[in-house]
Amino acid sequence: MSTSLPPELRILCHQLSTTPAIELPRLAPTLLRYVSRCQAPLSSPAANAAKADAPAGAVLVHKLKTQLTTLLNGKSAEGRFAAVILIKGVVEAGGWEVLRGAESWVRGLLSLLGKPDPPASKELCIIALTKIYCMTHQYPTLLREITTPTLPAFVTSCLNMISSPASKASSTPLSLIETVFHAFSTLLPCHTTIYRPFATQIRLVTRPYQAPTQSDGLFVPSSLKLISRRLVIALHQTMAKNAGGEEWGQAVRDIVKEIHITSDHVFRAVVEDWESTAGYIAESVDVNQELCGGGKSAEDLPRWVGISAGVERLTSLLEILAQYFHSETSTPVSIPFGSIMDMVSRVLSIAIPSESSAAHGSTKLHPAVDRDERDSLWCGMPQIYVAALQFVNTVADRTQEAFIPLAPGVLDQLVWVFPSGRNTPEFRLAAYTVLTKVLLQAGQGFDRSQAGKLSPMIRSCCRELQPMDLSSSTVGIAEISGKKLHGNSMNTNQNADTFLQNKQISPLLESKNTSLELAASELLPLLLSHVPQQHLDISLRSLIERTAILTHHKNAMLSSILSPFVGKNGKAMTSILPHLTRDFGKDNVVEILLRPRMPLLPAFASRLPTNDAIDEESDDEIMVLNSKAESMQKKQSHDNFLLQNSTSEPGLGPRIDPIIPGSVAPNPFSQNLLIAHQPSPKVEAAATHMSDVQMDSATKDDVKMGSEDHSSDDESVHLNMELDTDSDSE
Repeated sequence: MSTSLPPELRILCHQLSTTPAIELPRLAPTLLRYVSRCQAPLSSPAANAAKADAPAGAVLVHKLKTQLTTLLNGKSAEGRFAAVILIKGVVEAGGWEVLRGAESWVRGLLSLLGKPDPPASKELCIIALTKIYCMTHQYPTLLREITTPTLPAFVTSCLNMISSPASKASSTPLSLIETVFHAFSTLLPCHTTIYRPFATQIRLVTRPYQAPTQSDGLFVPSSLKLISRRLVIALHQTMAKNAGGEEWGQAVRDIVKEIHITSDHVFRAVVEDWESTAGYIAESVDVNQELCGGGKSAEDLPRWVGISAGVERLTSLLEILAQYFHSETSTPVSIPFGSIMDMVSRVLSIAIPSESSAAHGSTKLHPAVDRDERDSLWCGMPQIYVAALQFVNTVADRTQEAFIPLAPGVLDQLVWVFPSGRNTPEFRLAAYTVLTKVLLQAGQGFDRSQAGKLSPMIRSCCRELQPMDLSSSTVGIAEISGKKLHGNSMNTNQNADTFLQNKQISPLLESKNTSLELAASELLPLLLSHVPQQHLDISLRSLIERTAILTHHKNAMLSSILSPFVGKNGKAMTSILPHLTRDFGKDNVVEILLRPRMPLLPAFASRLPTNDAIDEESDDEIMVLNSKAESMQKKQSHDNFLLQNSTSEPGLGPRIDPIIPGSVAPNPFSQNLLIAHQPSPKVEAAATHMSDVQMDSATKDDVKMGSEDHSSDDESVHLNMELDTDSDSE
């Protein structure tokens, strides 16, 4: 037994007993690697280490556990730090055998959370305890003995650490708060009853991190915002008597109402034409007061001040609402689509004024609001657009076919707001993604007016993918440089940068394959396959096809071929199949389009040849075949002569490809009889002169010959069957 022990176990026990505690954090990575290699002795059934005949492995494992317990309960912070790391590794490696005796470690780790250790030690302690609680979930006995008695104390200790007074809140590291939120979100779905008394306190501690603004004076990482939102959404699972679905629906309605209230303040510079269809009545806002919102009660989000902070709060609320649809629910829920889409319609109805606003639609401005606030609102509107469109995209992903009734309204709002945000790359990315979902769900049912609204987005999508054409700009630069050089020929001080301008632009062309272009690339084929082509203008269709050819977009070219365009005069547009063949000639799908495989049906029923019939082949049959081959050769020469004389202009006629023995016939649809690919030497000399032009006539002669010989001579039937058999074998 001692010879089978891994040497890492002995070295691990030796270093823990001989190394000072202050140096253990430096050796922690090496010691943890040793622990991972000791899985066999740690997970084997433990024996009584006190007996004299105890195995050496059991003695060393017992010694290791004792050393870790001593370090965990010791006075050295460095020793406790190393003990937490090694305890987590030992529990993961040992499994059940270590877990069933880990109650003392759990209580030691809980006591460490109340000691003045560094935040890093407490973060590792929370991670180790979360791992132990997750591993005991599959063992009812351990769940009853370890998790149920100690988990409430764990939740209380974590909340006490992050629920510090205002004077100490800034001293709590955000990484420690994020670790606590991750632990809660991991354990809460499995222990909803234990977390139920702490639901209100958890909502309070997560509120500052859900929708932070610049008014808070605190920078919150995006990861902390995300995990705090997930934790709050998961609290509906703690409701008793399967009331989680009602709690989830009420929370969504509260978020929608909060978005409306925030919009009343943020959009006060605009006289809105929007009217609620869900019964919401906008509250009056005093434009002479400072722009602010939130913080009216203890349950509200923190207070924000200023238009920039208001835009951030409105964007965060839309992101929180989207997170409700990302997260899973414990029970079936009812989604208030009416109030949700009413809110989205309001947010996307605010258009940024521009020079062409008369054609796009005028935006009424409130005369009492100063210009600085209006300009700040216009600067923040693209951010609000992006958050609203990302929410719509989340709803479309979550609801799938249920999104079909909402698609027409989303399309109208998207087309309305697209001119206001198309200069922002993030907005175009969200717009292309949403339009892709709309086309997939309801694009094939668009009428002419709906398809006509897509013109600006189609042109923008094609412009996104087409490579920059520097030919015109290069010529312009050369002409301008030449004119300047000719006009200032007496001036010797010339700007050399004008001649290098072309070289400075060319490296920009290589910055491709961004997320924006990927979204446009996914949208391009859908503009051909999921939009009724009879409703598109021919210029748009040509633009899409030109973009597909220039960008070598295989799916878009396939969609163009499979969705032909017929003009108003009834004439079909030329197919781009040659371009697809040139770029993807070896692709299997293109091969199917070019040469579809059809089964070859024989013209008449025939029986298989026998060896006796093959042996009885005579010279008369070979002479018959030779006469047939000579007649076909004379007919081919005569046809070629007539074809060459029939051309109106001198030169070579159409290309005639000879049939190569062993190859597939170029035109399989014109054959009603299976032709041999490797005939006998006598027949092969005559068959090499056949071409694609005479294939139909040659095939008909073979059929006729077969039918005549079948009635007159039984030997010729055997010969034909021999050719069929050879062809089938190949």
